[in-house]
Amino acid sequence: MKNESNKRAQRTPAEIIAETEAKLERLRMKEAKQAAQNHPALASLIVEKTDVQKEIREAKKIVGSGPQSAEARIDKHYAWIRKIELQRDEAYAILQEAETRLLDLDNQIQDKITTLIQPKEMEAEG
Repeated sequence: MKNESNKRAQRTPAEIIAETEAKLERLRMKEAKQAAQNHPALASLIVEKTDVQKEIREAKKIVGSGPQSAEARIDKHYAWIRKIELQRDEAYAILQEAETRLLDLDNQIQDKITTLIQPKEMEAEG
């Protein structure tokens, strides 16, 4: 036995006619639009409409929340700037450390040279 609630309601002839007429009207409108696009009087308006739709689409990319939005691009650039600033800070630390080490090495070399020269000077004097 079939459940009565699962039966589909059958459309009346008037409903079928109304739906068919609505579909026919949509098809006629579609055909008229296609024909109008080729009409010289409407060509410039259609081109302008296409241009405006493109402007809207591009503007929505910028003000939207997608990966091409202004906010997303700004966030990416700030992240990039922070990374560069960290690299700069690391470079300053490395530079300071390296300059201190270089000065220390210069002093060690000078001390070794001095200790190597002094015994030879003493032998030459003696």
